[in-house]
Amino acid sequence: MNIVILHRIPYAKVRYDLAIDHARHRVTYLCLDATSAADLPSTADFRLLERERFDADHLAATLAPLWQDADRIIARSEYDLLAAAQLRERFDIPGERPAALLPLRDKWLMRERCRTAGLPQPDYWDAATFAHQAPETGRYLIKPRLEASSTGIVTGTRAEIAARLAQLDDTGALIVEAFVPGDIFHVDGFIAAGRIVTAVTSDYVGDCLNYANGAPLGSAQRPADAVALALAGRTLAALGQRDGSFHFEGIRDPDGHYWFLETAARVGGAGVAETFELKTGINLYQADLYYQLHAEAPVLQPREHDHYFGWFVYPGHRYHGPLHVDFDAARWQDTLRSHQRNHRPRDSHGISYTPGASPLSGVVQGNADAVRHTLQRIFAETRVSQTA
Repeated sequence: MNIVILHRIPYAKVRYDLAIDHARHRVTYLCLDATSAADLPSTADFRLLERERFDADHLAATLAPLWQDADRIIARSEYDLLAAAQLRERFDIPGERPAALLPLRDKWLMRERCRTAGLPQPDYWDAATFAHQAPETGRYLIKPRLEASSTGIVTGTRAEIAARLAQLDDTGALIVEAFVPGDIFHVDGFIAAGRIVTAVTSDYVGDCLNYANGAPLGSAQRPADAVALALAGRTLAALGQRDGSFHFEGIRDPDGHYWFLETAARVGGAGVAETFELKTGINLYQADLYYQLHAEAPVLQPREHDHYFGWFVYPGHRYHGPLHVDFDAARWQDTLRSHQRNHRPRDSHGISYTPGASPLSGVVQGNADAVRHTLQRIFAETRVSQTA
């Protein structure tokens, strides 16, 4: 086969070579810049685009012969799923099409599908409707419909959100949501023929929005949560995902009610794949690639045990230049499984959860309570600062 990969996720994390026989197939990597190309094997065939993003129209116009010969397009970053789907449709390449992907990518369509299915979720409005329908009290969020990693999210009171919207020329690409307080959890796993065949439930320590604003983020696995798993299954069915990896996020409010927040048809970022494999023995990236290549789900046999795992990552996008990372690994030797410290993180040109772009990241292990407690203590006792 002729396989084209929109390369964004670090190669060492995905390991395309374990799923694709590069001697048997012709594999071309498209890289946005030299930094993303640098982690490819020396024998890899790649093309350097020198662009900020993968744009389907630009790629179709400039690389038409590549797509005309392609049998598969692989794109596993949230930012690139839609561009790949548009190229598949334009050049009649097997794989996901925009119509199937958009309910799992566009937050407005996601909310509309879930409303029709009667799923519990935050109230939401378009910008025009928000001005005269949203309650006066409470807090709200502006979200770009097609962004990820909490990029572009603004929070505030009704008056603050209305004032912000009034400053914008184009609000059609935005959605306004009611803020639902509570603990944010995520369910990660693989679905085949509409059935979740393996999944792990975890609680965030911190949250993605505060990470975007400079705070560390962590996640602690916990015992299987039947309510969370059921909500994830109902949501994926409502959105039309029947196969592939998923990353589902929800809220457990102070009264114990569960709310759907959002989901994605790909492997979760940061340390999700690594800790999932430690818990189940399944590499989600490899399962994901198998489905992308063969259009059928692999046979998965999870082997869970009593140990739990968690990950943590400090944001690098808030700093410039050399850093001081005050972290004594010996203090956490009972629960720290691995860590990576970077006094000069790689410039990610935006929010990133990858270890190379983070001053400090790692994985912890133990029982469920110990994992969560360790992450909380690391965040309380570790400091990252700019050096002079």
